[in-house]
Amino acid sequence: MGDIKKNADLKDLFSDDFDEDEEEYGYEDYEEYIGDDIYSDRDDKTDGLPDLDDIPDVMGDITDDEPLIDDIPELPKDIGSAAADVIPKTQDTLAKDAVAAKTISDTTVTPTMPEHEFSKEPPKGDGSVTLEVPLPVMEIIDILREHTYTSYLVGECVNLLYLGERVMDFDIACNASLDRITAIFEERFKTRDDLLSRGELIIINGAMGISVAPYRSRIDGSGKPIYCKTIDEDLHRRTFTSETVAYNPYAGIYDPFKGLSCITEEKTVLKAIDEEIYEKLEFEQAKLKRKARDNAAKIVIPALRDNPETILIAMLKCARGEAEMSKYTLRNINANAELLEMMMPSEISRYFRRILLGRNITQTLMEFREVVFAIFPVLKVQDGFDQKSEYQDHTLFEHTAKAVGYAFPDYAVRLALLMHSIGKYDCAADRGDHMTFYGHSERGVMLVRDVFERDYEVDEAVAERVMFMIMHHDDRISPENVVQYTEFCGMEYTRLLLLLQSANIRAKSADPVNERVSSTLRQLADNITTLGSSPRPQNRKTATIEGLRSITDLMGKNGI
Repeated sequence: MGDIKKNADLKDLFSDDFDEDEEEYGYEDYEEYIGDDIYSDRDDKTDGLPDLDDIPDVMGDITDDEPLIDDIPELPKDIGSAAADVIPKTQDTLAKDAVAAKTISDTTVTPTMPEHEFSKEPPKGDGSVTLEVPLPVMEIIDILREHTYTSYLVGECVNLLYLGERVMDFDIACNASLDRITAIFEERFKTRDDLLSRGELIIINGAMGISVAPYRSRIDGSGKPIYCKTIDEDLHRRTFTSETVAYNPYAGIYDPFKGLSCITEEKTVLKAIDEEIYEKLEFEQAKLKRKARDNAAKIVIPALRDNPETILIAMLKCARGEAEMSKYTLRNINANAELLEMMMPSEISRYFRRILLGRNITQTLMEFREVVFAIFPVLKVQDGFDQKSEYQDHTLFEHTAKAVGYAFPDYAVRLALLMHSIGKYDCAADRGDHMTFYGHSERGVMLVRDVFERDYEVDEAVAERVMFMIMHHDDRISPENVVQYTEFCGMEYTRLLLLLQSANIRAKSADPVNERVSSTLRQLADNITTLGSSPRPQNRKTATIEGLRSITDLMGKNGI
């Protein structure tokens, strides 16, 4: 026994066999070396060993009253001095270790929870308000609940459910990490991972697309999600109070920012979160600056600054007639319209195409005029421009907005109407009691070409149609020359031009003659389409004669 080392090396205990295995498999420690074999095949490895019940109890029963170390009896002298010295040294070592452990415990600081950790708070809500959640969505919520996670329906789906409307796309926010969400659902459902970079997993359950995401405080400029701990932080990142209503089927509606008051069956009011705070701050700043005879600094709603896309989203909802703006939020958007410079032209055109096709486009263009001027700076000079014409009841930009609203919802037609007068300012000649605008069509084509190359992305085919309509928007189409138009320009271009002229004439004034002419041109455009798609075989001569007859009949009926 005398040669046994105090700190025997593991390799010494296992001799050379361990070295060979370490070189072959790369094991680094004893636990990794023996693997799981120590827990498997236990019956086979213990053959020949006595059963534990057969081993005599040499320790006896230990109770709390019996001493373990402190009251160890003195050893007999005949055991030897070396053995007698072991126990006191062991007691001293244990005492020192206890003191050291207590010192470490007192000085240890509990680490703060990392930002990506989520609160384990139970769901919050008002149980007096309940919504009818479809079964496929309830299944996802229940699965998260079974895994001890709290989840809420958030976003527009809550608004639609509250109004009793049909919903097909649902958004769920929960306090599970994205890895856990993926691990829970990807084996049980068909999923889409195209939005994983934004922190969302799309689950297809039945015919519904259900987005499940961890709580997020924002999405940064690169599209990367910044996670947060609580549902309140997740809701606060949204721009408008109507978007901050959450719903948990087991707790009820959770409305920390009073968003339900902005949701009605008629329209949703788009009001910025903490709007009152920013409005008061702006008022105080303006008062201080006025005393100092200086310009007041602009107040920017943080949600707009962090995500300028929200401006176009609000504009789209208003154009569709789905929402109306709070006065201060609208004023703040117009005051900070230059934020759109942070967006790519392709993104702006993608939104603005849908905005132009909205049924409430005239009012939207008027309300968001600074946003329109930020997208199309060439239109800025039209604001307040008086054309000095007895045939015009409106300023130039008002006329443009009304013409777009009166037009058939065709993207090329409405975009052409938005741009049809951009050459007037440069070609205006004041004659005292009236103005002339000779050459403004040609000038408009030059300007709109620059707009499409520099400020606004548009498909080449659409750009060609828009420039044709701007060039010919003042041409007079009559029964005598309509055949020439259809032969020279084609049926489709003639139809588009008639639709543009119909809206342009109607937007000039409330004169009944303008109404009749506008109606005639619109019907003529419809008849050209019918004539061009007639299933009855006919040659050019018969088609031309029938076309002339229909035009003459229409103009005669309308007193033209």
